[in-house]
Amino acid sequence: MGTSSSIRIVESGFAVLPANVDLNAAASGTFVASGLSVALPGAGTYQIDATVRAFLGTMTTGEGAFIVARLYDVTANAVVPNSEVLAHQLLVTAGASATLLNWNRAAPIQVRYTIPGARTIRLEAARFTQLGTTDGASLNSDANGRTTLRYERVA
Repeated sequence: MGTSSSIRIVESGFAVLPANVDLNAAASGTFVASGLSVALPGAGTYQIDATVRAFLGTMTTGEGAFIVARLYDVTANAVVPNSEVLAHQLLVTAGASATLLNWNRAAPIQVRYTIPGARTIRLEAARFTQLGTTDGASLNSDANGRTTLRYERVA
């Protein structure tokens, strides 16, 4: 009597941010396409994960800014539900003299997303400045830490 075995083919993908993305050039609150995306091959439910490395820098006596990252379904022209993450926040209260601050952080995004057909998903981010000015705001990816996007079909 023969033995049957089932082979599960895993549909998955992984991508790395190809170049740093300047968020400071866009107006506060404007989401910027990062250039990092994955193509989901067909209908199903996917686990989508991202690691977002964000940078904020300022030389000021008072600064309040943060970076929000999210996943965007390019095909459906819509934000992937519940994918928004506070990637970085910088708050410096006013002092007598300017202070140089440069901070890096990494934040995860983890969502399940069910789609009716093939889709392209990209990572976007926006800088929100509430007080003062930022001298630098970006998504980064290099040997010190990568910004990545990954998916796996789970159903």
